[in-house]
Amino acid sequence: MAEIIKFVYIMILFVSLLLIVEAGGNECVTDVDCEKLYPGNKKPLICNIGYCLSLYKEPPRYM
Repeated sequence: MAEIIKFVYIMILFVSLLLIVEAGGNECVTDVDCEKLYPGNKKPLICNIGYCLSLYKEPPRYM
């Protein structure tokens, strides 16, 4: 009986992890999608492997 409960518990964990990963999805397909997702952003954005990235490089904060 305890083995069955343990098995069901493990299956619930795996299914919930799978659903979390699937819900993450990609943010963009093209660079235009990034502009639509972040309309107020003044820095140039590109779509790289499904995620929007900024081309702006910040200067170092400490020296």
